[in-house]
Amino acid sequence: MPFAQFNIALARWDLDDPRMKEFMDMVPKMNAIAARSPGYVWRLEDEAGPDAPTFPEGRRMTFTLSVWESVEELRHFTWNTLHKRFRLRTAEWFVPLGRPYLAIWPIATGHRPNGAEALDMLDRLTRQGPSKTVFGTEALLEPA
Repeated sequence: MPFAQFNIALARWDLDDPRMKEFMDMVPKMNAIAARSPGYVWRLEDEAGPDAPTFPEGRRMTFTLSVWESVEELRHFTWNTLHKRFRLRTAEWFVPLGRPYLAIWPIATGHRPNGAEALDMLDRLTRQGPSKTVFGTEALLEPA
């Protein structure tokens, strides 16, 4: 069963600030690694298009909305590729949100979630906690 994943992060500075350059320079490389990873299905690529979520924080909020064949394959990408190096450095570039920043939920084969659905699932996780319909970071904990 495929799963959608939506993660958000609030940058410490505007994304075009020189202090964000190292992170921003790596985004295309991370996206390319994800696209070549086993289990990857799709990613929302138009971050300003009609299907993208909008945030009151504006240009400092970043997101990824993607579909994977399984949670295990998403976990593998997270912790067994170059992505891990940057995941472990998130505090350098992003501020803690104090609420869930990652939602994962099962979807029908062929479904492509949009920003409204992704925001709804993250809100549901925030309000109700993990369930069979949506869960968060606990599903992607780094393997021991």
